Amino acid sequence: MPDNDLTGFLLIGLVIVVADGQVLHRGGRRYLSGPEGGEGSSSLAWMVVTVFHLVSFGVLALLSVVGPQWSGSTAALVGRLGIFLLLMAVAHVLTLAVLARRRQDRIVEEHYQDREPERDTYVRPATEVVVEPAATDPAWRPAVTPVPGQDGPHPRVGPDLGNHGPYRT
Repeated sequence: MPDNDLTGFLLIGLVIVVADGQVLHRGGRRYLSGPEGGEGSSSLAWMVVTVFHLVSFGVLALLSVVGPQWSGSTAALVGRLGIFLLLMAVAHVLTLAVLARRRQDRIVEEHYQDREPERDTYVRPATEVVVEPAATDPAWRPAVTPVPGQDGPHPRVGPDLGNHGPYRT
């Protein structure tokens, strides 16, 4: 590629990458923050857009040196710009997919955090009847032997069924 074509291609590509990166950063920041205007979305959007910039600048650099037979004419420059724009579109879509995934993760996390207190604070409906044995009820006995040092009656054990019972001595 002659020097004029190379300089023009790099300048046009640089402007396109920077402009698209700014669009992604501003839109991604609003997209990640959601309608409530959540915090911390700017840094995540900036990290994703930084990866976009690095990949796009790499593609621009590779396209500027690959295919020396594509140089010398306006049609070759337009062809390189066309390929670059197609690859930029792919990078743009992949960046939007990453931003969408991050937003979905944030929505699921916020939904989980919103529901967590509801499990701890259960309010029994007025129509629900719960029968709890009274501690003074003589029929109510624990089903296990108390730990040594713990107060409480020992559970009742049924009589031995003779030599075939489970309680042999």
